[in-house]
Amino acid sequence: MQKRWKIKLACVLIGVMFCHIFFVKGHLLPVDAFDWLIIRDIRLPRTILGFLTGFILAITGAVFQTIFNNKLADSFTLGIAGGASLGSALAVVIGISAAVMSVAGSLLTLLAVVLLTQLYFRHEQRTGMILFGMFINFFCSSALYGLVILWPGQSRQLLNYLFGSIGTAEWQNIYVLIPVTLIGLAVLLKLARPIMIVASGETIARGVGVEQQKVEYTALIISSIMTAVLVSITGIIGFVGLIVPQFFKQTTTLLITGIVGGIAVIAADFLGNNMLTPLQIPVSVLLSQVGLPLLMMIMLKKEWKRR
Repeated sequence: MQKRWKIKLACVLIGVMFCHIFFVKGHLLPVDAFDWLIIRDIRLPRTILGFLTGFILAITGAVFQTIFNNKLADSFTLGIAGGASLGSALAVVIGISAAVMSVAGSLLTLLAVVLLTQLYFRHEQRTGMILFGMFINFFCSSALYGLVILWPGQSRQLLNYLFGSIGTAEWQNIYVLIPVTLIGLAVLLKLARPIMIVASGETIARGVGVEQQKVEYTALIISSIMTAVLVSITGIIGFVGLIVPQFFKQTTTLLITGIVGGIAVIAADFLGNNMLTPLQIPVSVLLSQVGLPLLMMIMLKKEWKRR
């Protein structure tokens, strides 16, 4: 049964990627040399970037939700994506590496959220994390708008970090993101079982010899770095890391979680490109329109079951 499910998932992935790459100008297959040029230089890197985007957001969302034991925890609600986007925007203004500043912004945000929650919401950590995370997100968004006003000549590039999109995909982005994804995935897969043990409680973790703080900090830092590098390329894309992991109960299914996240982003980008042709709807907008009501349905369903 599980093997059949994996085969079906692989078929869906192949089908979605095929349509996203080869559906050019209303034709399912390219009809001339110009179409092939579009596929090689625009469609193929965009499809790969879309898959990597969904993959990273889904697996890091699963890690955040498991470690914090909070189904509303992901890079967006914890403010990590906001901190990373502001760091990338500052890098554009200053003229230094966006990836480096994005990583610094995400790690500082994660540190701030954890410390503030421990100081002021020790007994209500779930509420505190989301509260401080959203505050930081709002602050970063307003600060980014301020940068747009102060540097209007770079407004388009700066706004790309606020409204996430994979439309500017280039091969050099792929060359950066693939090794980051592979290294981060390898570390998280190695930590998958220890993370589940830690999530079961401190007593159980000590009983089996798992170092709780080491496992948590390593997983959080790796997840934040992966998210930050992604945000420096695509900007903020929400709801993937929030919703997709909720369909899977354990971090031991990280690969499947990531693949489903990749399919979601590619499918959303395909629909955004073809729904209102020649207009293109950014993938972040479409995912928000679908993700918000879906998240409400999931939360209401869980609340109904408790009653």
